Amino acid sequence: MRMAEGGGAGSSAGYVVDHATLTAVAGGLGAAALALDETGTSRPGASGTGEAQPLLLMILAAACEAAARMAYESTLLAAAVEDCNSDAGSVDSNEAAAFLVNGPTP
Repeated sequence: MRMAEGGGAGSSAGYVVDHATLTAVAGGLGAAALALDETGTSRPGASGTGEAQPLLLMILAAACEAAARMAYESTLLAAAVEDCNSDAGSVDSNEAAAFLVNGPTP
């Protein structure tokens, strides 16, 4: 996404969106979330660590919780990017139709 000439910051009309890139970003975020989530099924155990076992279990629990949050947030971000891509496509279509019907705006 880049600023188009003549477009002001904050104006949706001032951005050029590459839909294929946004689709790739959403796909990458979704794949990363899935891969991160799958790693949680193979975490190491803390058995046989003696007195350090409670501490290691707390560290493993904290790491697993953080990974789960990251996977969840990546999934939400992927959905948000897909929604933005869809919305941008709809706006593009609507603007193109308005241009065909009304001609260029002054």
